[in-house]
Amino acid sequence: MAKKRDGLSAGNGGIVIGGNVSRSNIVSGNNNVISNQNINVAPMFEKIYRFVETHPKLQASKKKDAKEELKEIQTALEEPTTDENFIARRFRNIKRMAPEIVDVAFETLKNPISGVAEVINRIAQKMAESAK
Repeated sequence: MAKKRDGLSAGNGGIVIGGNVSRSNIVSGNNNVISNQNINVAPMFEKIYRFVETHPKLQASKKKDAKEELKEIQTALEEPTTDENFIARRFRNIKRMAPEIVDVAFETLKNPISGVAEVINRIAQKMAESAK
C-alpha cells in the first residue's frame, strides 16, 4: 500500500484526487457549465414496483403487465431526450389496469430531485385534461 505524502501539490489550478471517483463529475476552472444527462430514477421506480407487488386487488398477470409498462417508462425517462407521447401511452395502459398505480407513480416521480418532475407534471396535466 502506498504511503501518503504530506504537502502533495498539483501546481496552480491542478487537481489531486485520491480514492475511487467512478461515477463522479470532476470540474476544474471558472464559469463551467455542467449538464448531467444520466438521470437515476431507479430508486423511485423501486418504490412504485413495490406498490404494484403489494396491490391487493391486482391479478398476478396484470401486475406483470404493469411492471413491464413501468420498465418501459423508466427506460424512456433515462434517455437524454424524452418522448412524452410514448410515456403517456404507457401510463394510459397502466391506468386502465389500476389507476392508483398511476397516481403513486406521478407523486413519486414529481420529486424535483429526480430530474424528471417537469416531464411527469406535463404528462399528468395532459392526462387529467383528457379525462374531463
